[in-house]
Amino acid sequence: MSSDAPISALLDPELLIERYGERIFRLARRMTNNDADAEDAMQNTLIKILKNAGSYRGESDPMGWIYRITLNEAREIHRKHKRRPAVSLDSLPIDFDESNHPTGVHDFSRRPDKDAMAGEVDAQIREAIDELPDGYREAVVLHDLEGVPYAEAAKLLDLSLGGFKTRLHRARLHLRKRLDQFFTAHDAKDRS
Repeated sequence: MSSDAPISALLDPELLIERYGERIFRLARRMTNNDADAEDAMQNTLIKILKNAGSYRGESDPMGWIYRITLNEAREIHRKHKRRPAVSLDSLPIDFDESNHPTGVHDFSRRPDKDAMAGEVDAQIREAIDELPDGYREAVVLHDLEGVPYAEAAKLLDLSLGGFKTRLHRARLHLRKRLDQFFTAHDAKDRS
């Protein structure tokens, strides 16, 4: 690959999406915890990349630069929605009667125990990550979910390597405490 290849991928919308789109969306989805918000963050990220491709220095793979833009866009959307959470009515499953009139939302509370528990655990993990302060959430998403190496993640968050590791450790402690509380409450409920 020539040294111009990364820059040409940043200037061509189709190549940009082909090469980096999946990773941009995945990071945005993990930061916003919502497909629609992730799509908005991805779209904003792609626009900024195309507008600012000239400012990319081309010293290495542009993924670090792209991650930084994606993080900033996802942060902004996440902050907006933290202030006013929204629920899409289109995402709610609705039942219809024989004449195709809506009868209301289907009650999913009667799912088998195993599926319910798996769904509860997944929801608890997502909630626990979402409750983390921004810097802590970003550390968990970048390193634990996206697999970004310590040094690169520290650089993306403008932290020293030690500072990043400390932040990640504290975030993991918070997650562990939150999940311990969930499992303790769940076990107590099962015993009663």
